[in-house]
Amino acid sequence: MARKLTKNRSTGITILVIDDNIEYLEATCKLIEREGHTVISCSNPEEALELCKSKFFDLILVDFYMPQMTGEEFVVKLRLFNTLVQVILQTGYASEQPPREMLKKLDIQGYVDKSEGPDKLLLWVDVGISAAKTTQFLYKSRESLKYILNVTPDLHKIQSLDELLKGILIQIMGLLGVVSSFLAVFKNNKIPFHKEEKSDNNGFITMIQNEDVFYVQAATGRFREKQPVNTLLNSEEYSFLIKTIHESKIVVDESKTYVPLYVGDQVLGAIYMEQPIESEQDINLLNIFANQAAVAIHNSQLYKFATVDPLTGVFMRGYIMQCFLRELRQAFRNKTEYTLLIIDLDDLKKINDEHGHVAGDKALKLMGDCLKDSTRQTDYVGRYGGDEFLVILPKPGEEGTGQVLDRIYNYLKKKRFTINNTAIGISCSIGALMIPAPEDESIAVSVPIPQFYYEKAAERFIKEADAALYIAKKEGKGKYMFAESTASWPREAYPDE
Repeated sequence: MARKLTKNRSTGITILVIDDNIEYLEATCKLIEREGHTVISCSNPEEALELCKSKFFDLILVDFYMPQMTGEEFVVKLRLFNTLVQVILQTGYASEQPPREMLKKLDIQGYVDKSEGPDKLLLWVDVGISAAKTTQFLYKSRESLKYILNVTPDLHKIQSLDELLKGILIQIMGLLGVVSSFLAVFKNNKIPFHKEEKSDNNGFITMIQNEDVFYVQAATGRFREKQPVNTLLNSEEYSFLIKTIHESKIVVDESKTYVPLYVGDQVLGAIYMEQPIESEQDINLLNIFANQAAVAIHNSQLYKFATVDPLTGVFMRGYIMQCFLRELRQAFRNKTEYTLLIIDLDDLKKINDEHGHVAGDKALKLMGDCLKDSTRQTDYVGRYGGDEFLVILPKPGEEGTGQVLDRIYNYLKKKRFTINNTAIGISCSIGALMIPAPEDESIAVSVPIPQFYYEKAAERFIKEADAALYIAKKEGKGKYMFAESTASWPREAYPDE
């Protein structure tokens, strides 16, 4: 039977001792236990093999000869499912000493002659433990680096910043087993300093607190997103986090880890983990991962700057048109239908004239929020002109299009913004166009289809949706109108005009 021996102190090392001589087994276990190791004893090698399948051991001491199974046979079977655990054979007689070739073949540390006494046994135990630590370190390093390499493509794919930050914390959970953590970046990408511009630590703390720009953007465990960092941490924890950012190095205290995120000389934010990362190996791995994460965050921010309108939060005109052309290609290839909406914010000039341009900006932002909230993640929303927006709905059907339109108008009925203590509402007019799936027999184009064809198709569809918008505005604003006829794809790649 296997049994666990109690111990007075713990080294964190677990050792399995296998011997059919019960008297020697108990004496050996007590000797090793006094060194502070956790010891499991077993007199049956078959039972020991099953134990090794379900429990982790740093080191195994196994008798060279046992009636049920020799030590050599035990190691051969063990290596079929565990190649990492360190093994030392124990021999009772000189004739049992295994040759060097056997030790190499079995991939074990060596053997100890039982007759040489406890000091020699403990020496071999120390050798085995040292080898176990080295092997585990190399294995963990290799597996962790492999993990980082495997997740790196996911970090660098095009995605929203919120999705990226959440993904980073999930990957840290997988890499280090951290449960409660958060990732904070500077709100609206306001970076309070570059590394060469750092002032003293107190001045830096004051700078961040005054600007109120340091916000939690992703969180796991007990933490919440979209909160100022200084409201989630006590003063000492907050100071540690600021020190991390200020000095651009990982800081670990008794129960927490603080990781700065920066690219070159530009500081982006920090990761806070409610768990100490104590080993130098794990800190090195965390540094590698943090560097990859910071580059991914920086790239995501640059992508957002290049594609998203900072006022309304929807895509810029250039990017929404790229999306439209790409979706038209998909529609042509897969024979799918789309709906195109052109939205005009009603009376923006009047809002600007009566309440100022700050009010006009708030009206545009509210319109952007409305369209993002009323559409699906697979839809596309962009700012087409000063007060015009473009929405592309892949495969919505007439019913789905109607639902989106209803959500837009219901949203605007409920929402207001305040300027100079005055609550202001907005309305919009919409032109809607159902774009059918293309029919091969009605389109004469060469393969590959030139980009010009899709540009002409986009121009035609926008023109027809715009005509419907004009009718909606003419009939009193705050309404939507479908195009009078279903849109048709251009007949040829270079139609005559």
